[in-house]
Amino acid sequence: MNNHFRPCAGRRRLAMGTVMCLLWPSTPALADPGRPPSFSLQVSPTRLVIPAGAKATTQRFQLTNRGRAPFEVNVEKADFVAGENGALNFQPQAPYAAAAWATVAPTNVRMAPGATRTVTVRVEVPPVPEPGDHQFALIFKVPAGENGANIKINRGIATPVFVTVPGVIDSSVEVAGLQAPEFVLGGPVPIAARIRSLGTVHRDFRGPTRLHAEVGGSEVPFPDFTVVRGATREVSLDWNPPLMCVCHATVSIAGSARTVRIVVFPVHLVGGLLGGLLVLLLLAWFVRRRYRARVLTAAAAMNDGGADV
Repeated sequence: MNNHFRPCAGRRRLAMGTVMCLLWPSTPALADPGRPPSFSLQVSPTRLVIPAGAKATTQRFQLTNRGRAPFEVNVEKADFVAGENGALNFQPQAPYAAAAWATVAPTNVRMAPGATRTVTVRVEVPPVPEPGDHQFALIFKVPAGENGANIKINRGIATPVFVTVPGVIDSSVEVAGLQAPEFVLGGPVPIAARIRSLGTVHRDFRGPTRLHAEVGGSEVPFPDFTVVRGATREVSLDWNPPLMCVCHATVSIAGSARTVRIVVFPVHLVGGLLGGLLVLLLLAWFVRRRYRARVLTAAAAMNDGGADV
């Protein structure tokens, strides 16, 4: 999986008049498929997991300029905490910080159009660290150019790195919350779950281990996501319900479960049907009344004709 620049997904203010735009994995849509964009940076891999037992390891990231213009990339490392939406919030001395364990080279890369460069990160685990996950992020930042504006936007891709220290390895999580509208007219119906980490390492819900919601007699998958150690992650999906039902949505993980009830009743459709039925009844009543009036008129005419004989 590759990491591309796309419109800002999050911003981190660096200094007066400077904002860094952090971009997450996606494939950018091109206005002209036959022509590359002016600016496009691809980073691979999009995240790195260093398994337990590695006291020192060297890993490589590949940077590719898929745009038409050259640019420079500054490589920084930073500790972070994970937000409930999955964003990386950078802060010094974050819990389970590991940026001090890493050495990056080179820290500045010149990218010509079409060029591919390699950035190396070496992680050395200190003596007697706390068991479990430790984490940091590599930020591949493209500084804003000189444009005379008061606000400059530095574009950047943040790639998380997880370092697992041997010891008690526990990836347990719990379903901390489940939300859905109690009454809806129809679909799609948003369902949001909050998953809280209880263990010592991150937990992936990706591919075959993707999390599902059991709703309306079927399983509906959530998008791929990761719950970082000590964090809570909120994920959501859209469910297409039947026309009418009293359904229950359940999300469960290893004995931890939450359930909500969703009533689907298309009031607008029922109202339309009732309105149409009322119109038909009124029409039938009007036709019947006209018919009876004609019959009475005909009968009166026959009676009048008999009286003249």
